[in-house]
Amino acid sequence: MRRLTKPTINPRVVYLTCISKVRDPQLKTDFESIADTIEANALNYDQKGKAANWYLIDESDGVDGIISQDKMEAVYTNRMAKKGTPGRDVYDKLKALPIHATCPLCGHRTVEQLDHYLPKSKFPSLVVLPTNLIPSCEKCNKVKLADVPDSKESQILHPYYDDVSSYQWLFAKVVHTTPAALRFSISEVAEFDDKLNARIHYHFTSLELGTLYSTQVGAFLADIQHRLEDLHKKGGLREVKEYLKEEEFSRRRLHINSWQRAMFQALSNCDWFCDGGFK
Repeated sequence: MRRLTKPTINPRVVYLTCISKVRDPQLKTDFESIADTIEANALNYDQKGKAANWYLIDESDGVDGIISQDKMEAVYTNRMAKKGTPGRDVYDKLKALPIHATCPLCGHRTVEQLDHYLPKSKFPSLVVLPTNLIPSCEKCNKVKLADVPDSKESQILHPYYDDVSSYQWLFAKVVHTTPAALRFSISEVAEFDDKLNARIHYHFTSLELGTLYSTQVGAFLADIQHRLEDLHKKGGLREVKEYLKEEEFSRRRLHINSWQRAMFQALSNCDWFCDGGFK
């Protein structure tokens, strides 16, 4: 998971901007009448988020018994996500937050859309809340779907609130096959509490990141095979191991829990791979 700077855009302003061009007078009045609730729920979301307690936020089928869930979803779909609409500028700014447009949830694929951390179908008052909108790739958004956490441990990591970049928790192990393969796994961090460790594991498994990372390894190893063969001819196991360690060090400094870092770390620690297992 990649950390993102939390948006500071005023939630009330965003909401009122999105509904600013509603033509039906009564509907616009109804939308405006729930602005205080939108603002209050945004504050509650932030307070819960600071303690990683989003699971305690109540689900709803509308807002204040005035605006239905369907109408609130339409505010996001037709007045924020749609090009040329009042809220599209905010949508684009949020989508552009990740460096190199890399999905913060998987740390690999390209950002294509915004994902509702708490789904819009269950939390209609949060449909255009900036801190509930996470730039993501299509796959992460699709796999997550309308998942609603029912405990602290069943919450995926939140890029705006969680920072798990200080310690390594993603590891890989070389599988002695032809061609060589890698399996990725999560290890608990002693400096993290049990609930955060559980959330990291839940994030990894629910977004199917082990499968994603493993499928990337084959093509990558094929790309560097000739380089490894040349190094092995030059200096044997030691030369290959040194090259892989240098690559691991470079990636560790950038993202301690990237799949590339875990891959190079596992490869450099495997004598079987370094002494010809790469062939």
